[in-house]
Order: sequence, then structure tokens, then C-alpha cells
Amino acid sequence: MSVNYKFKTKPFDHQLEALEAGANKESFALFMEMGTGKSKVLIDTLANLTPEVKFALIIAPKGVYRNWVTKEIPQHFPDDIPHRVIRWVSSPNKQQEREMKEVVNDFDGLTIFVMNVEAFSSKKGQSAR
Repeated sequence: MSVNYKFKTKPFDHQLEALEAGANKESFALFMEMGTGKSKVLIDTLANLTPEVKFALIIAPKGVYRNWVTKEIPQHFPDDIPHRVIRWVSSPNKQQEREMKEVVNDFDGLTIFVMNVEAFSSKKGQSAR
């Protein structure tokens, strides 16, 4: 597998192995133990698939989904690849509401929409756009 970008953070050997194993596959799962760097592997996979992939939906538990926005993506996603991160919020303020509405607008890069899994149990979450 060839990586089409420069890593922002160097992967460990097992992360590089997982990235290579999932490359060029239509579907692939990461059955890695907690704390072994699945988030980084996923972020590296997205970076490697850009510009073919234009949109990614990340669904995580309510207790950790903000972590994707504030820590994981900023720490690992290469700065030189155009991307934007939009976080779903159940009761947004005006700025958050504007940001969430941006998800439908064209963007020349990767849009990463982060949502908590619990949102699917609400009408607002089910109709998120």
C-alpha cells in the first residue's frame, strides 16, 4: 500500500499494519483492543482516501464523541489536506446551528461529521442534516 500523504503523527508498527490491511478494500473492520490506536488508524485511512472520499460520518458514544473534534482529528489528521469537522449538537446555539447547516454545502476537501450514537434515539438526531 502506498500512503498518499505525510503522516501528521507517526504510526506504531501495528497501526501501519492495520492501515495497510484495510487499504483498497470495499469494507474493513478494525478489531483492535481499546487503547491501541483505532482512532488514528481510521483518521489515517480517511486521509489516505482523500480526495476520493468527500464525507465521513463518525458515530461515537456521547461521552467521547467530542473527543474526536477536540483531540483525535486535530492531533492526527494532516493539516495540508483540506478538511472541516462539524459536530452534531442536540440543542445548538446560533453558531453551532450555522455550522451544522454547512454540512450540505459543497466543500473542496473532506467533511467529517461527528455525531453521538444516542442522537439516533431522538427525532432531532434522526433528521440531522
